[in-house]
Amino acid sequence: MSLTPIKKNTTLKEQAYEQIREAINTNSLKPGTFLTEEQLSNMLSISRTPIRSALQQLVYEKLLSQDATGHIYVSKITEKNVTDASKVRIALECMALDCTDFPLSEEKLTYLEDIYNKQLLLANDNPNDNLGFAELDKQFHCSLAECCDNSLLIEFIQSINNAMVRMNVLSGTLHNNRKEALKEHAQILQYLKSSQKEFAKLSLSEHLKHVEKRMIRRQQGEII
Repeated sequence: MSLTPIKKNTTLKEQAYEQIREAINTNSLKPGTFLTEEQLSNMLSISRTPIRSALQQLVYEKLLSQDATGHIYVSKITEKNVTDASKVRIALECMALDCTDFPLSEEKLTYLEDIYNKQLLLANDNPNDNLGFAELDKQFHCSLAECCDNSLLIEFIQSINNAMVRMNVLSGTLHNNRKEALKEHAQILQYLKSSQKEFAKLSLSEHLKHVEKRMIRRQQGEII
């Protein structure tokens, strides 16, 4: 495992968070790996205070777990994790869409379509960039949620989608299923543009169910 020392020109907590999160998502920090503030402080060349804040945020986002003794380790991903996450995503993201006023503004539609186009371009030009594709996927779903007027609901959706980045990357399903995912995003966009809320909700729900099935079909039992 190797992390790059942080440059002290922006918020240290945010930089530490991004570095640790990327190491988790790319499997540089493997599931079950124990992390300590002292270890990370030495690797990132910063004090323990921003490290502590970053770790707390990652525990909240379920990328890290904390046992009864207070030890923090990289979370494992099981089939049940995927199923549980899928149920939460479907409930929350469809709820957000249900709370959204239609028609959506041209600005919001353009922004969502721009994210879709970036995903499409990345899939064609850099098919091995699974993390980049997963980050854009998160951005698409979080931006869709942000169309509703419920900040707490948006926060929950952002949290579950942060965890989904790692599940998407480490499940090994992105490379072979990008075309299907993009088609599903395109269909959601089509219904959003035509202000068909119920069809958009149904399309979103089916998309999230397909994501779950693709992950579970990859392996049974432990995903990684």
